[in-house]
Amino acid sequence: MVYYKTIFSIGLFLLLGSMYSFAQRYNFRQYDIEDGLTQSQVTAVTQDSKRRLWISTLGGLSCFNGKQFSSYTKSNGLNNNFALALSLGRNDEIWLGTSRGISKFNGNRFNNYAQTKEWVSKLATSANGIVYGLSSSRLFKTDEKQITFLNVSNDPKENVTALKVDDKGKIAVAISEKGIFFLEKDRWVPHPQNELLKNLVISDFFTDHQHRDKFWLLAADGLYGLDTKRMRQYVSGKFTAIEQDAKNNIWIGYSTGAYYLSSSSLIHFNGKNGFTNNMVNAIFKDAENNIWLATDGTGLFRYVDRDYVIFDESQGLNSKIVMSLANGPSADEIWIGTYGGLFQYKSGKIKEIPIPSTLEDSKNINFLYNDHQKNIWIGTVYGGLWCYDGKKINQMALDRHSIAYNAILEDSKGKIWLSTNAGCYLLNKKTKQLEWVSKQFGSTLLETPEGEILVGTQDGIYAINIPGQTKPLNLPQLNGSSILCMEKLGKNTLLFGTSDNGILIWDRKTGKTKSINTHQGLASDHIYSLLLDQQGILWVGTGKGINKINIKDFSVIRNNNEPNLLVECNQNAILQRDNDIWVGTTKGAVVYNRNHELKPSVPPFIYINSVTAFAQNKGRQNKQQTVFKGNELSNMATLPYQQNNLNINFTGIFLANPDGLVYQYRLVGLDNKYSESISNTSMNFSSIPPGRYTFQVRAITKAGIASLNTASFSFEITPPYYQTGVFRLFIFVLIVFLMLLMVYIILNLNERKRKLRLTIKLEEQFKVRKQTAEDFHDDLGNKLTRISVLSEVLSSMIDEHDTEKRSIISKINDNVNELYRGTKDILWSLNPKNDKLTELLGHIQEFGKEMFNNTNVAFRSHIDLGGYDGKLSLDVSRNLLMIFKEAIHNALKHAKPGMVVFSATVDGETLKIVVKDDGQGLDPIGSMDGHGINNMNVRAKRINAKLNINSDSTGTEIKLTVSLSTLMRLKNV
Repeated sequence: MVYYKTIFSIGLFLLLGSMYSFAQRYNFRQYDIEDGLTQSQVTAVTQDSKRRLWISTLGGLSCFNGKQFSSYTKSNGLNNNFALALSLGRNDEIWLGTSRGISKFNGNRFNNYAQTKEWVSKLATSANGIVYGLSSSRLFKTDEKQITFLNVSNDPKENVTALKVDDKGKIAVAISEKGIFFLEKDRWVPHPQNELLKNLVISDFFTDHQHRDKFWLLAADGLYGLDTKRMRQYVSGKFTAIEQDAKNNIWIGYSTGAYYLSSSSLIHFNGKNGFTNNMVNAIFKDAENNIWLATDGTGLFRYVDRDYVIFDESQGLNSKIVMSLANGPSADEIWIGTYGGLFQYKSGKIKEIPIPSTLEDSKNINFLYNDHQKNIWIGTVYGGLWCYDGKKINQMALDRHSIAYNAILEDSKGKIWLSTNAGCYLLNKKTKQLEWVSKQFGSTLLETPEGEILVGTQDGIYAINIPGQTKPLNLPQLNGSSILCMEKLGKNTLLFGTSDNGILIWDRKTGKTKSINTHQGLASDHIYSLLLDQQGILWVGTGKGINKINIKDFSVIRNNNEPNLLVECNQNAILQRDNDIWVGTTKGAVVYNRNHELKPSVPPFIYINSVTAFAQNKGRQNKQQTVFKGNELSNMATLPYQQNNLNINFTGIFLANPDGLVYQYRLVGLDNKYSESISNTSMNFSSIPPGRYTFQVRAITKAGIASLNTASFSFEITPPYYQTGVFRLFIFVLIVFLMLLMVYIILNLNERKRKLRLTIKLEEQFKVRKQTAEDFHDDLGNKLTRISVLSEVLSSMIDEHDTEKRSIISKINDNVNELYRGTKDILWSLNPKNDKLTELLGHIQEFGKEMFNNTNVAFRSHIDLGGYDGKLSLDVSRNLLMIFKEAIHNALKHAKPGMVVFSATVDGETLKIVVKDDGQGLDPIGSMDGHGINNMNVRAKRINAKLNINSDSTGTEIKLTVSLSTLMRLKNV
């Protein structure tokens, strides 16, 4: 009994729901071939990791990113355009079941597998990536190389009627007359209640998202629910698909539309209330919890879960321009005034209320008003003023059909004030006559707590104290503004809606004012209606939509992530009825349900489509550009310095409101701060300097929710060779080298100049020395010869026995000879021809031979310079000569030798000159006290030479060592 009562109550609710649905229009967004869908017969829907929708149709495959469709057909490689099933594989591969088998699309190309030979009606991918499918009611799996048909129940004639995969990737199948089986660890496990299920032909099923022990089944005769205790039928009928939304409501595909089953209602969506009458093939819930319905012939629909519905011509109104709203006589009744007549909404139905007038203008309803006696006042445009007293509609102003009634107000004393195109009037209810008050044309009326009547006009606010006394309200902010509506907020605050400056808030106690306009978030600065609801929210009807304002801080409440309802509201057409806010617009009556629970908001997703790097030179741009797509975007890209201009294309996926996304980006390495929000989905960067960078972009919804991820692309622009470290080091070295080269050149030039000067000086010295030697030789030689001759003549003139005189003459002659020999050495040194080392050593050798000639001492010499013959300066030559003349002289005079050896050798870069004898040695005391040895040491130091004297009883060795380079540096300057 309970079972049938359930079906009956649901059927009754279905009837009531259908009646209610006649009177309201639900929000569905349709996508068909006009939007880019491949074909209108949609068979399946799935979603990849980038949140793109993939839609199979009987005309091929489509991919949808929220704004654009991309289509793939047989011409792109698909094995057949009759696509019946979809499943998402690993790495976002799309598996399709067609009339020719299965195909796999990896984003670039199709791989086709035709082993099934029959139509593939279902596909599902397990957690480990294995694809299962149904073909002719047989289950199979594929590993891409081959297709293997499976037997679940060990019955060769088993008929698999459904294939499902849960949110954890577990595969399950339904088998006719067998029940449901789950694949667990490569083994098929039957459902524990298969005894209850085996009599059902199950076409779809899933586990309830909230109650995991509950199972929903779609059978041939309706929708069933199965829990641990029992199974019961919820709705009877032949249905095609089921799905559960984020609020745990059940969606059911039907041959004529779809059903929506909640805990309190069952609604049939069809062509009369915003959906379609075509069959629904599949229902899909995406990652954002949107519900998508795949229809057979009308494309793809997305249910827009909004907190409002719209009543327009499709629900029974003669005109969708709703000018006024009022509470009806009964509790569940709303009166709707349009330019097509007066209508009543009651018990889910809309019907027209006739006005007892033959004038066509009486259907142009401009306002509806409820007074304190629950009368309903009706103001028309040239059709008269009327009032419904609970029984009938009566005309209230006689012979006044030429007046357009704009606004009405019942003051605290029960008087009726009317604002018309002819000015402001008071109505005498008894005589039904209008009494003129003021000439101001007003569009709205309001009574202050003090009893003043405020009239909103085209030129600010006017206050009426008593009939006939009118004065402008002293508010400079409203001067020249057209006032369209007014509202009271407490005792001291008034709100004014203007046609061009938004809302003005006036605190009458303090005199302070505050403006709210589009800069603070209003949809428009044209304010047509204001309403403070019972929950303290200010509803604002504008020229471009409906806003809500929090009166605590007067902040505009952000809309959810749905697109703003773009409607133009009508003046003073706003009303609260229980939890519903009714707003009259040019597109119908918009009804907001304050208790409607919107689905939880899910952050959007963003990814980068492509990156193009190119050179600035347009003439060679095609040759100097690189495009990155797909998997290439996840790797670090290296770009030459010429390709330092980037175009980056990205896509934000937010299927609930694709046009409501904005983007923020940054180029890490150039700027670490995110940019201001932009709406473009591509960015251009030009002339990026060399370096490492990461481009990051995120999507942000209207509600300020940032995307779940941040899409990024990392790249490096290599510097030109002239900016590399090696090149900079090379340039540094080159600069240093050039500087050194310049210094070297300068020094070399200076050295050349010095050498030139030295050469010139030496040449001059050479000439002077040569001339001096010649002159000295001629002059001094002649004089010495003359002295010698005169001494000989004098000697011949003296008596031979005068020995004393002859001795003096002999000494004079010896001194002359000694002077001549000394002069001879000086002259030899002065002669430039004798500056060479070989000439000096030869001269010392000749001097030794001459010294030891006619003596008992043998003199030997050995000179071996190894081919070296450097030129010596005069100072060096003179010092060397005097050192070794002194050494030879000392050997002859003091050593009493038997042999003296003079030698000169070159050892590497060192010149060694030695005088060695085999005599008795030098007297240490006498020799060291003499001037000869000291002079030798002084002369050796003067030419940076080292002089060693070794003397003992076996002989004496005097050795001088000096560097050849030292000798050559000691030039005459």
